[in-house]
Amino acid sequence: MAHTILHTGEALLSGLLAIGPGMAQTPNDNLHQWQVRRLMQPTPAELDKERSGNVYIYDGLSEREVESALDAHFERIENMMFVGTVKAAPGGGTVVESGGCSSSE
Repeated sequence: MAHTILHTGEALLSGLLAIGPGMAQTPNDNLHQWQVRRLMQPTPAELDKERSGNVYIYDGLSEREVESALDAHFERIENMMFVGTVKAAPGGGTVVESGGCSSSE
């Protein structure tokens, strides 16, 4: 077991060194990538949880990511909820869609 942990630590360290200074991802970047992965390529365990009725709330994805997921995985739509979706603003830039809980939408 210690041998496995050592290799995992070495792999993590070498991965961080390969990224270089100033290029490490923030926790928000990591969370975003994890959510996109879970949405587009769920593991068998994640699919099992959805089949048993679990709903996952995705927060802060782009409008394009949400639309792609709904097109590609429509059969899973009842197990998805999206809040804080980032949309293109009419005059340029972006706007974050409200979750609807605290606004008059």
